[in-house]
Amino acid sequence: MGEVIQYWLAELDQYGNPKLVDGAHSERDGAEEAATLLHRLGLAGGRTFAVAEVRITALTGQHGPLNEEAIGTLNAIGLRPHG
Repeated sequence: MGEVIQYWLAELDQYGNPKLVDGAHSERDGAEEAATLLHRLGLAGGRTFAVAEVRITALTGQHGPLNEEAIGTLNAIGLRPHG
């Protein structure tokens, strides 16, 4: 998998955290147009929007050490996935 860039219209919550609401667009203009359409159709309400540039890459498996004790504790109380 190569790197993919997408543009999404994102709704921002009170802390500025995004929720992707319209996309994926290959160009920023697509997300801008989606925002304009929501406003013009009266569907934006008091929501705050922004454009999110999303970079998608394959997982590498590289990370720092995990807290194995915490994982064991969570699995012991029933959070282990059941297949």
